[in-house]
Amino acid sequence: MYIPVKLDKERKILMGFEALQLFKQIHGTSIMKVNFEEEDIEDLIPLIFYVGLKHEDDELTIEQTIKLIDKHIGISGAMEKLPLILKELRPDESGGDIKNAQRAAKKK
Repeated sequence: MYIPVKLDKERKILMGFEALQLFKQIHGTSIMKVNFEEEDIEDLIPLIFYVGLKHEDDELTIEQTIKLIDKHIGISGAMEKLPLILKELRPDESGGDIKNAQRAAKKK
């Protein structure tokens, strides 16, 4: 599912497998294993937006993403979108999240 964000134009964040793989390639760790309390948020948030927006624009860079965020929504706007983005990765917040699904799949 797309998450709309108004930057230079209406854009759509998509956290699909391509975005997850790109995040891991750049960051070195799966987004599912990142400890958000120990990481630098000024690095993580732009990276999350970048990998989520890359599907729309192959020319997009992390630096351009940072400029778009700063110019159009700022830190507070990016922070407001973060829970929506992360919820896409963990659609069931009631305890049966992705890790539980992964464990169940391994048992089959």
